[in-house]
Amino acid sequence: MKFALFGSMFPDRTARAEEQFGGVCLSIIRCGGELFLPESFFHTLPGHIQYRIGPFCELVETLPPVDMVLSVGGDGTFLRTAATVGNTGVPVLGINTGRLGFLAAINYSDVDETLQEVMRNDYKVEERSLLKLTTDETFPPDDFNAHALNEVAILKQDTASMLTIHAYINNDYLTSYQADGLVVATPSGSTAYSLSIGGSILAPTTPSMILSAIAPHNLTSRSLVVDDSSLISLKVESRSHMFLVSVDGQSRVLEETVSIQVRKADYRLRVVKRVGHTFYETLRDKLMWGADLRKQD
Repeated sequence: MKFALFGSMFPDRTARAEEQFGGVCLSIIRCGGELFLPESFFHTLPGHIQYRIGPFCELVETLPPVDMVLSVGGDGTFLRTAATVGNTGVPVLGINTGRLGFLAAINYSDVDETLQEVMRNDYKVEERSLLKLTTDETFPPDDFNAHALNEVAILKQDTASMLTIHAYINNDYLTSYQADGLVVATPSGSTAYSLSIGGSILAPTTPSMILSAIAPHNLTSRSLVVDDSSLISLKVESRSHMFLVSVDGQSRVLEETVSIQVRKADYRLRVVKRVGHTFYETLRDKLMWGADLRKQD
């Protein structure tokens, strides 16, 4: 079985995370898998890890034909991996060596057991919807990934006064948000930025999108869940005449004359899950639902 691995490119990644990446590579080798690594990433690893895994891996510049892609890091690494995989249909397995980890849900301690299950074909695949950003201008350019697994966010370009964001659903006027910004999230993204600003949590395969305002001026503003077949159109007014658009963390500054359209992408990301492990179990674990903190020392 052929595996491509992607790791965190953050310059402040810890030595522990690097050791765990090396450990995942060695686990694949022990299971009899073929290993492919991005050459640019391989050369950022410490010399002793390169020495251990170098003889057993093939270095590549682009994603080769593989059976599965592994993202080793946190949810940010998973998002960048998803952007690389794109519409190839290759399933992605997220191994968490970061912090919270909703997308990268496999703990490092479970790597050996998980890979053995994968080699036996004992796993399931969830299909996750993505968002596609378009505009009425020449944006986005070729070097900007316009597809979001988590969210598209409209943000203030500076610390000046709030934005006015006119929102339309299927060309029907919804409202004019006066806020610091607006997040349009997928069900996968409902546990990310959207959750931190009071958005509802959606089960990953729910056919929906969720709109949540950031620090709205109107205290009655609430998140809105819409069908994922909807076209969301946004027109922005700003005192600086500029605003920031962010797609899964990638950002660009745009002029307020640019209108934004957000719709469901025409492909889905295939995410590998262990049999018997559910999204609701992940919620209990990551958000500590039901935990009695009074019993902790």
